[in-house]
Amino acid sequence: MWNSKTLFFKFITPVEKVFPIQGLLKLSNRKLILPLFHSVNESVPPHLQYLYKVRNKKEFIYDIDTLLKLYRPIDLFELFDIIDNDKQISKPCFHLTFDDGLSSFYDTVAPLLLEKGIPATCFLNSSFIDNKALFFRHKISIIIDKLHREKGSTLLWKKYHTWSIQHNLPKEYYQNQLLSIRYDQRDIIDEIAGLLEIDFLKYLLETRPYMDKEQIDSLITKGFTFGAHSIDHPEYRFIPEEDQLFQTSESLRIITSKFKLSYRVFSFPFTDHGVHKSFFNAIFNEKIADISFGTAGMKRDDIKYNLQRIPAELNNLSLKEILKKEYLYYCLLKTLHKHQIKRF
Repeated sequence: MWNSKTLFFKFITPVEKVFPIQGLLKLSNRKLILPLFHSVNESVPPHLQYLYKVRNKKEFIYDIDTLLKLYRPIDLFELFDIIDNDKQISKPCFHLTFDDGLSSFYDTVAPLLLEKGIPATCFLNSSFIDNKALFFRHKISIIIDKLHREKGSTLLWKKYHTWSIQHNLPKEYYQNQLLSIRYDQRDIIDEIAGLLEIDFLKYLLETRPYMDKEQIDSLITKGFTFGAHSIDHPEYRFIPEEDQLFQTSESLRIITSKFKLSYRVFSFPFTDHGVHKSFFNAIFNEKIADISFGTAGMKRDDIKYNLQRIPAELNNLSLKEILKKEYLYYCLLKTLHKHQIKRF
Protein backbone atom coordinates (compact mmCIF):
# COMPACT_ATOMS: atom_id res chain seq x y z
CA MET A 1 0.00 0.00 0.00
CA TRP A 2 1.39 3.39 -1.02
CA ASN A 3 1.11 6.25 1.45
CA SER A 4 2.49 9.77 1.32
CA LYS A 5 5.71 8.83 3.13
CA THR A 6 6.37 5.84 0.84
CA LEU A 7 5.78 8.01 -2.23
CA PHE A 8 8.10 10.71 -0.88
CA PHE A 9 10.85 8.16 -0.16
CA LYS A 10 10.54 6.86 -3.74
CA PHE A 11 10.50 10.36 -5.26
CA ILE A 12 13.48 11.69 -3.31
CA THR A 13 15.81 8.75 -4.06
CA PRO A 14 17.36 10.15 -7.29
CA VAL A 15 18.35 13.47 -5.65
CA GLU A 16 19.02 12.65 -1.99
CA LYS A 17 22.75 12.03 -2.61
CA VAL A 18 23.35 15.77 -2.96
CA PHE A 19 22.24 16.31 0.65
CA PRO A 20 24.98 15.54 3.22
CA ILE A 21 23.53 13.88 6.29
CA GLN A 22 25.37 16.30 8.63
CA GLY A 23 23.63 19.23 6.92
CA LEU A 24 20.23 17.55 7.19
CA LEU A 25 20.84 16.84 10.86
CA LYS A 26 21.59 20.51 11.47
CA LEU A 27 18.67 21.72 9.34
CA SER A 28 16.13 19.49 11.08
CA ASN A 29 17.51 20.06 14.60
CA ARG A 30 16.60 16.41 15.40
CA LYS A 31 19.53 15.45 17.61
CA LEU A 32 18.00 12.33 19.14
CA ILE A 33 17.20 9.34 16.94
CA LEU A 34 15.83 5.92 17.90
CA PRO A 35 16.55 3.30 15.21
CA LEU A 36 14.40 0.16 15.28
CA PHE A 37 15.62 -3.28 14.18
CA HIS A 38 14.27 -6.80 14.65
CA SER A 39 16.92 -9.30 13.67
CA VAL A 40 20.39 -9.85 12.22
CA ASN A 41 20.93 -13.22 10.48
CA GLU A 42 23.48 -14.61 8.05
CA SER A 43 20.84 -16.99 6.73
CA VAL A 44 17.27 -15.67 6.96
CA PRO A 45 14.98 -18.19 8.72
CA PRO A 46 11.52 -19.00 7.28
CA HIS A 47 9.64 -17.11 10.04
CA LEU A 48 11.29 -13.81 8.92
CA GLN A 49 11.92 -14.43 5.21
CA TYR A 50 8.77 -12.74 3.88
CA LEU A 51 8.22 -9.97 6.43
CA TYR A 52 11.02 -7.41 6.07
CA LYS A 53 14.62 -6.94 4.95
CA VAL A 54 16.79 -8.81 7.45
CA ARG A 55 20.33 -7.46 7.92
CA ASN A 56 23.33 -9.75 7.78
CA LYS A 57 26.31 -9.10 10.07
CA LYS A 58 28.26 -7.08 7.49
CA GLU A 59 25.27 -4.83 6.75
CA PHE A 60 24.50 -4.34 10.43
CA ILE A 61 28.10 -3.46 11.26
CA TYR A 62 28.06 -0.89 8.45
CA ASP A 63 24.89 0.60 9.93
CA ILE A 64 26.21 0.87 13.48
CA ASP A 65 29.57 2.22 12.30
CA THR A 66 27.63 4.89 10.38
CA LEU A 67 25.77 5.78 13.57
CA LEU A 68 28.98 6.00 15.61
CA LYS A 69 30.47 8.49 13.14
CA LEU A 70 27.49 10.83 13.51
CA TYR A 71 25.97 10.24 16.94
CA ARG A 72 26.80 9.31 20.50
CA PRO A 73 25.22 6.08 21.80
CA ILE A 74 23.14 6.47 24.98
CA ASP A 75 21.50 3.91 27.24
CA LEU A 76 17.86 3.78 28.31
CA PHE A 77 18.50 5.62 31.58
CA GLU A 78 20.16 8.57 29.87
CA LEU A 79 17.20 8.63 27.48
CA PHE A 80 14.87 8.76 30.51
CA ASP A 81 16.88 11.69 31.88
CA ILE A 82 16.72 13.61 28.59
CA ILE A 83 12.95 13.19 28.25
CA ASP A 84 12.10 13.59 31.95
CA ASN A 85 14.06 16.80 32.36
CA ASP A 86 13.62 18.25 28.85
CA LYS A 87 17.40 18.34 28.54
CA GLN A 88 19.02 20.15 25.64
CA ILE A 89 21.15 17.74 23.59
CA SER A 90 24.55 19.16 22.67
CA LYS A 91 25.93 16.29 20.58
CA PRO A 92 23.53 14.18 18.46
CA CYS A 93 22.78 10.84 20.10
CA PHE A 94 20.97 7.57 19.45
CA HIS A 95 19.46 4.70 21.37
CA LEU A 96 19.10 1.37 19.59
CA THR A 97 15.92 -0.69 19.98
CA PHE A 98 14.97 -4.20 18.87
CA ASP A 99 11.46 -5.67 18.78
CA ASP A 100 10.04 -9.20 19.17
CA GLY A 101 12.75 -10.70 21.43
CA LEU A 102 14.25 -12.80 18.64
CA SER A 103 17.07 -15.23 19.41
CA SER A 104 19.44 -13.47 17.01
CA PHE A 105 19.58 -10.61 19.49
CA TYR A 106 21.36 -12.95 21.90
CA ASP A 107 23.36 -14.93 19.32
CA THR A 108 24.49 -12.19 16.92
CA VAL A 109 23.45 -8.66 17.87
CA ALA A 110 24.49 -8.46 21.53
CA PRO A 111 28.10 -9.64 20.95
CA LEU A 112 28.53 -7.03 18.19
CA LEU A 113 27.08 -4.24 20.33
CA LEU A 114 29.21 -5.19 23.33
CA GLU A 115 32.30 -5.10 21.12
CA LYS A 116 31.37 -1.60 19.91
CA GLY A 117 30.24 -0.34 23.33
CA ILE A 118 26.66 0.33 22.21
CA PRO A 119 23.74 -0.11 24.66
CA ALA A 120 20.33 -1.24 23.42
CA THR A 121 16.81 -2.04 24.58
CA CYS A 122 15.05 -5.20 23.41
CA PHE A 123 11.25 -5.46 23.61
CA LEU A 124 9.66 -8.82 24.41
CA ASN A 125 6.23 -10.32 23.77
CA SER A 126 5.39 -12.05 27.03
CA SER A 127 3.72 -15.02 25.29
CA PHE A 128 6.74 -15.78 23.10
CA ILE A 129 9.50 -15.90 25.76
CA ASP A 130 10.96 -19.43 26.08
CA ASN A 131 9.46 -20.26 22.66
CA LYS A 132 6.04 -21.03 24.09
CA ALA A 133 4.11 -19.58 21.11
CA LEU A 134 4.65 -18.15 17.62
CA PHE A 135 3.72 -14.63 16.50
CA PHE A 136 0.94 -14.94 13.89
CA ARG A 137 2.99 -13.04 11.27
CA HIS A 138 5.89 -15.42 11.81
CA LYS A 139 3.46 -18.28 11.16
CA ILE A 140 2.38 -16.60 7.93
CA SER A 141 5.98 -16.29 6.74
CA ILE A 142 6.54 -20.01 7.46
CA ILE A 143 3.43 -20.87 5.41
CA ILE A 144 4.58 -18.69 2.51
CA ASP A 145 7.97 -20.40 2.65
CA LYS A 146 6.35 -23.85 2.40
CA LEU A 147 4.15 -22.79 -0.54
CA HIS A 148 7.14 -21.21 -2.27
CA ARG A 149 9.29 -24.33 -1.84
CA GLU A 150 6.54 -26.69 -3.01
CA LYS A 151 5.22 -24.87 -6.07
CA GLY A 152 5.07 -28.16 -7.95
CA SER A 153 2.66 -29.84 -5.50
CA THR A 154 -0.78 -29.76 -7.13
CA LEU A 155 -2.48 -31.24 -4.05
CA LEU A 156 -0.93 -28.70 -1.70
CA TRP A 157 -1.96 -25.77 -3.90
CA LYS A 158 -5.48 -27.17 -4.33
CA LYS A 159 -5.82 -27.27 -0.54
CA TYR A 160 -4.57 -23.69 -0.30
CA HIS A 161 -6.91 -22.31 -2.98
CA THR A 162 -9.94 -24.07 -1.48
CA TRP A 163 -9.08 -22.67 1.95
CA SER A 164 -8.53 -19.11 0.64
CA ILE A 165 -11.91 -19.13 -1.12
CA GLN A 166 -13.68 -20.50 1.97
CA HIS A 167 -12.30 -17.60 4.04
CA ASN A 168 -12.97 -14.90 1.43
CA LEU A 169 -9.36 -13.79 1.20
CA PRO A 170 -8.72 -11.05 -1.37
CA LYS A 171 -8.08 -12.32 -4.91
CA GLU A 172 -4.40 -11.49 -4.94
CA TYR A 173 -1.00 -13.14 -5.24
CA TYR A 174 -0.76 -15.77 -2.50
CA GLN A 175 1.90 -13.89 -0.50
CA ASN A 176 -0.24 -10.75 -0.41
CA GLN A 177 -3.30 -12.83 0.49
CA LEU A 178 -1.57 -14.34 3.49
CA LEU A 179 0.09 -11.12 4.61
CA SER A 180 -3.32 -9.40 4.59
CA ILE A 181 -4.51 -11.65 7.47
CA ARG A 182 -4.96 -9.66 10.67
CA TYR A 183 -4.64 -10.54 14.33
CA ASP A 184 -8.40 -11.08 14.76
CA GLN A 185 -8.29 -13.68 11.92
CA ARG A 186 -5.30 -15.57 13.32
CA ASP A 187 -7.25 -18.80 13.96
CA ILE A 188 -7.46 -19.45 10.21
CA ILE A 189 -3.65 -19.47 10.05
CA ASP A 190 -3.53 -22.60 12.21
CA GLU A 191 -6.22 -24.11 9.99
CA ILE A 192 -4.21 -23.74 6.77
CA ALA A 193 -1.03 -24.85 8.55
CA GLY A 194 -2.79 -28.08 9.48
CA LEU A 195 -3.95 -28.61 5.90
CA LEU A 196 -0.41 -28.04 4.62
CA GLU A 197 1.06 -30.32 7.34
CA ILE A 198 3.09 -27.56 8.98
CA ASP A 199 3.90 -28.27 12.63
CA PHE A 200 4.42 -24.96 14.45
CA LEU A 201 5.25 -26.68 17.75
CA LYS A 202 8.02 -28.64 16.03
CA TYR A 203 9.28 -25.41 14.45
CA LEU A 204 9.42 -23.71 17.86
CA LEU A 205 11.33 -26.63 19.39
CA GLU A 206 13.82 -27.01 16.53
CA THR A 207 14.37 -23.40 15.42
CA ARG A 208 13.84 -21.61 18.75
CA PRO A 209 13.12 -18.23 17.16
CA TYR A 210 12.82 -16.32 20.47
CA MET A 211 15.11 -15.85 23.45
CA ASP A 212 14.58 -17.83 26.62
CA LYS A 213 14.67 -16.55 30.19
CA GLU A 214 18.25 -17.64 30.81
CA GLN A 215 19.50 -15.77 27.74
CA ILE A 216 17.63 -12.61 28.71
CA ASP A 217 18.90 -12.78 32.30
CA SER A 218 22.44 -13.12 30.95
CA LEU A 219 22.03 -10.05 28.73
CA ILE A 220 20.65 -8.01 31.63
CA THR A 221 23.84 -8.72 33.60
CA LYS A 222 25.79 -7.34 30.62
CA GLY A 223 23.89 -4.05 30.69
CA PHE A 224 21.15 -4.52 28.09
CA THR A 225 17.69 -3.23 28.96
CA PHE A 226 14.35 -4.88 28.23
CA GLY A 227 10.75 -3.86 27.84
CA ALA A 228 7.34 -5.18 26.83
CA HIS A 229 5.97 -5.40 23.29
CA SER A 230 2.44 -6.60 24.23
CA ILE A 231 1.35 -10.15 25.05
CA ASP A 232 1.04 -11.60 21.53
CA HIS A 233 1.55 -8.73 19.06
CA PRO A 234 -1.86 -7.38 17.93
CA GLU A 235 -2.12 -4.18 15.89
CA TYR A 236 -3.56 -1.76 18.43
CA ARG A 237 -5.75 0.29 16.09
CA PHE A 238 -7.74 -2.87 15.31
CA ILE A 239 -8.51 -3.83 18.92
CA PRO A 240 -10.68 -2.01 21.53
CA GLU A 241 -8.96 0.33 23.98
CA GLU A 242 -9.82 -2.04 26.83
CA ASP A 243 -7.79 -4.76 25.07
CA GLN A 244 -4.99 -2.30 24.31
CA LEU A 245 -4.68 -1.52 28.00
CA PHE A 246 -4.78 -5.20 28.98
CA GLN A 247 -2.13 -6.17 26.40
CA THR A 248 0.09 -3.35 27.68
CA SER A 249 -0.36 -3.69 31.42
CA GLU A 250 -0.25 -7.50 31.51
CA SER A 251 2.86 -7.81 29.32
CA LEU A 252 4.63 -5.16 31.41
CA ARG A 253 3.56 -6.89 34.64
CA ILE A 254 4.90 -10.25 33.47
CA ILE A 255 8.18 -8.94 32.08
CA THR A 256 9.07 -6.56 34.91
CA SER A 257 8.28 -9.31 37.42
CA LYS A 258 10.02 -12.16 35.57
CA PHE A 259 13.23 -10.16 35.08
CA LYS A 260 13.05 -8.02 38.24
CA LEU A 261 13.17 -4.74 36.30
CA SER A 262 13.04 -1.40 38.12
CA TYR A 263 11.72 0.41 35.02
CA ARG A 264 8.67 -0.13 32.79
CA VAL A 265 9.09 0.54 29.07
CA PHE A 266 6.77 -0.46 26.25
CA SER A 267 6.96 -0.50 22.46
CA PHE A 268 3.85 -0.71 20.32
CA PRO A 269 3.54 -3.79 18.10
CA PHE A 270 3.29 -2.71 14.44
CA THR A 271 2.42 0.96 15.07
CA ASP A 272 0.83 3.39 17.52
CA HIS A 273 -1.16 4.99 14.70
CA GLY A 274 -4.76 5.49 15.75
CA VAL A 275 -4.10 5.07 19.49
CA HIS A 276 -6.07 7.72 21.41
CA LYS A 277 -4.92 10.17 24.06
CA SER A 278 -7.09 8.39 26.65
CA PHE A 279 -4.89 5.29 26.32
CA PHE A 280 -1.74 7.29 27.05
CA ASN A 281 -3.41 9.10 29.93
CA ALA A 282 -4.23 5.72 31.46
CA ILE A 283 -0.80 4.09 31.09
CA PHE A 284 1.14 7.12 32.31
CA ASN A 285 -1.22 8.47 34.98
CA GLU A 286 -1.66 4.97 36.45
CA LYS A 287 2.13 4.31 36.26
CA ILE A 288 1.62 1.29 34.01
CA ALA A 289 4.57 2.45 31.88
CA ASP A 290 7.36 4.99 32.29
CA ILE A 291 7.82 5.55 28.57
CA SER A 292 6.53 4.11 25.29
CA PHE A 293 7.78 3.87 21.72
CA GLY A 294 6.03 4.12 18.35
CA THR A 295 7.29 3.66 14.78
CA ALA A 296 6.54 6.96 13.00
CA GLY A 297 10.13 7.88 12.17
CA MET A 298 11.33 11.33 13.20
CA LYS A 299 7.90 12.76 13.93
CA ARG A 300 7.31 14.40 17.29
CA ASP A 301 4.35 13.32 19.40
CA ASP A 302 1.71 15.18 21.39
CA ILE A 303 2.48 12.76 24.21
CA LYS A 304 5.75 13.70 25.90
CA TYR A 305 6.58 10.16 27.01
CA ASN A 306 5.70 8.48 23.70
CA LEU A 307 8.80 8.52 21.48
CA GLN A 308 8.86 7.73 17.78
CA ARG A 309 11.43 5.34 16.32
CA ILE A 310 12.90 4.98 12.83
CA PRO A 311 12.25 1.56 11.22
CA ALA A 312 15.63 0.51 9.85
CA GLU A 313 14.68 -2.56 7.78
CA LEU A 314 13.35 -0.85 4.67
CA ASN A 315 13.89 -2.76 1.42
CA ASN A 316 17.62 -2.91 0.59
CA LEU A 317 18.47 0.52 1.98
CA SER A 318 21.30 1.12 4.42
CA LEU A 319 20.49 2.96 7.63
CA LYS A 320 22.38 5.99 6.28
CA GLU A 321 20.05 6.10 3.25
CA ILE A 322 16.99 5.69 5.49
CA LEU A 323 18.16 8.50 7.79
CA LYS A 324 18.60 10.85 4.84
CA LYS A 325 15.07 10.13 3.67
CA GLU A 326 13.71 10.56 7.21
CA TYR A 327 15.47 13.91 7.67
CA LEU A 328 14.23 15.21 4.32
CA TYR A 329 10.68 14.02 5.05
CA TYR A 330 10.74 15.57 8.51
CA CYS A 331 11.94 18.91 7.08
CA LEU A 332 9.10 18.83 4.54
CA LEU A 333 6.52 18.05 7.23
CA LYS A 334 7.93 20.78 9.45
CA THR A 335 7.54 23.30 6.63
CA LEU A 336 3.91 22.19 6.31
CA HIS A 337 3.42 22.20 10.13
CA LYS A 338 2.65 18.47 10.02
CA HIS A 339 5.70 17.15 11.85
CA GLN A 340 3.86 16.51 15.13
CA ILE A 341 1.40 13.67 15.79
CA LYS A 342 -1.80 15.06 17.31
CA ARG A 343 -3.72 12.71 19.59
CA PHE A 344 -7.45 12.96 20.26
